[in-house]
Amino acid sequence: DTTLTFTASDTTSLEFQINNELKQLNQWLVANKLTLNVSKTELMLITTRQKRRFIDDTLNVNICGQPVNQVKSVKMLGVQVEQSLSWTKHIEHIYKKVAPALGLLKRVRDFVGQDTLISIYNALILPHLEYACVVWDGLDKGLAIKLQRLQNRAARIITRSSWDERSCDILLKLGWLPLDKRRYNHKKKLMSKIMNGRAPKYLVDLFRPRESNSQIGLRDSLNKLAVPLPKTDCYKQSISYSGSVLWNNLATSERIAKNVLE
Repeated sequence: DTTLTFTASDTTSLEFQINNELKQLNQWLVANKLTLNVSKTELMLITTRQKRRFIDDTLNVNICGQPVNQVKSVKMLGVQVEQSLSWTKHIEHIYKKVAPALGLLKRVRDFVGQDTLISIYNALILPHLEYACVVWDGLDKGLAIKLQRLQNRAARIITRSSWDERSCDILLKLGWLPLDKRRYNHKKKLMSKIMNGRAPKYLVDLFRPRESNSQIGLRDSLNKLAVPLPKTDCYKQSISYSGSVLWNNLATSERIAKNVLE
């Protein structure tokens, strides 16, 4: 599978750019005796909801005269990506995966011990709650709460807790961190790998060191990153911005450690 990405300031330029690149791609495929399955090829225009209101968001893109289907969401490596990057579809996808596992957990709890129930949770539920979470960690508060309810439900089933007991107390009893804290730790671990040269170059290239400033304490500014200026709320959720902010907010001892998270 291959994904091509293009950027432009207007849809006319974008449409021309995509069609030109697809023409060259098709020529390369033909020269190498390969074919592109146009029926399985999809196109998605990613932009903000505000900007979409002022543009014609229908693109006329084709390969050898065959139109490419334009969609509003697409599944990429198990992640549901929407044209507005809202992550609503992905959270719905997680719900559909986790709900049957929660039912299984409830059905077997009378026959196995708590340790086995926790093992089932770790094997069948938690991976869905966290898969590629660094990518979609920018979900809004409402979706985050909806996702957290799944973990709360699992914890309540495992501990046989009543509905009047607070979810935070049940998680504490199990020694579980809430999902937002776990996503934070996953992002922190990724940033540690990036800053210590253990991540792919395309990720490393998203960040640059902060320039020294005599007004800031030398030790406090040690190994900090320059934070890009976000023009949109959507950009604030990107790894280049949120990762830089997260890294700069870490204690100096964590920023200078080579394997603090291993």
